[in-house]
Amino acid sequence: MISIFPSKLLHSKRGDIIDEEYFGFIFLYENFKLLKKIGDDNSAQFYLRSLSKPVQASIMDDFDIVNKYKLSQKEIAITCASHSGTKVHVELIRSILDKFGLNENYLLCPSATPLDTRDFDGVKKPIYHNCSAKHALMLAISKVNNWNLSDYTSVSHPLQKLIYKRHLDLSGATDIQISSDGCGTPVFALKINEIAQMFFNLFKKYPLISNAMLNNPYIIGGYDRLDSEICELAKGKLIAKVGAGGFLLVYNVEQDMILIVKMSQNNNLQRRIVALNALFELGWIKNNPAPNKIYNDLGLAVGDYVCNFSFL
Repeated sequence: MISIFPSKLLHSKRGDIIDEEYFGFIFLYENFKLLKKIGDDNSAQFYLRSLSKPVQASIMDDFDIVNKYKLSQKEIAITCASHSGTKVHVELIRSILDKFGLNENYLLCPSATPLDTRDFDGVKKPIYHNCSAKHALMLAISKVNNWNLSDYTSVSHPLQKLIYKRHLDLSGATDIQISSDGCGTPVFALKINEIAQMFFNLFKKYPLISNAMLNNPYIIGGYDRLDSEICELAKGKLIAKVGAGGFLLVYNVEQDMILIVKMSQNNNLQRRIVALNALFELGWIKNNPAPNKIYNDLGLAVGDYVCNFSFL
């Protein structure tokens, strides 16, 4: 087992007392080259979780699915998404399924409450799961190839073998450990430098993926979702993707650079603060909406968030 040594990226304080500390890693790459790292070296492996979705979605290009089945950019984008389960998201997923003669009863992801409950009908369903669009695409690819639809999440399924190989090919890795993700599909572990190489290659080789994500910020996440927020803040310049376990990857289209944030825990608020401050300091976003005050339930400011890193 490889030990990892994260850095303190953020702390909260009330008065002169440090109340909480948040640890993790930040890596900055330019055209495959590591420019700066904060935290341990990039030899440790991490499970990518939903960070893999754009890579998984790239398999559609192998079978010319976009052209043959007239997938829209929004439909492509949602297959890469950890979506919020709103009406907009659900309708896109049903549209994909319908184009392949499928329906949501085929989905093997768990029943869930949508992350955004404003359109929620009160009944947990697989289609509300934030990974359901990925599952819909997996079903579609399996249907096109006459592969079994009842076990498409199995590591031995032909589709999952293709996805595994795609991770190898794009990342340059020689070995990938496999586990099971929260939604039941195989999940892969890579080193940070392999993750960076994989996404540099992905966005260059599969413009259908990069363009769909770039042009549809809301679809790839939703309201109050970090990846959508980042894309909206720098329209046409940044592609962002979150993953469980504190992951975030941001690709700067104009500068051919990648920023990777990996928190030690799944701290969504703290990841947001760290990421937005890093992006602002790099000049990738012009405005920084990250909170720096802590408020109690009465709305009174009781403390501060303080970043413990700098790219300057």
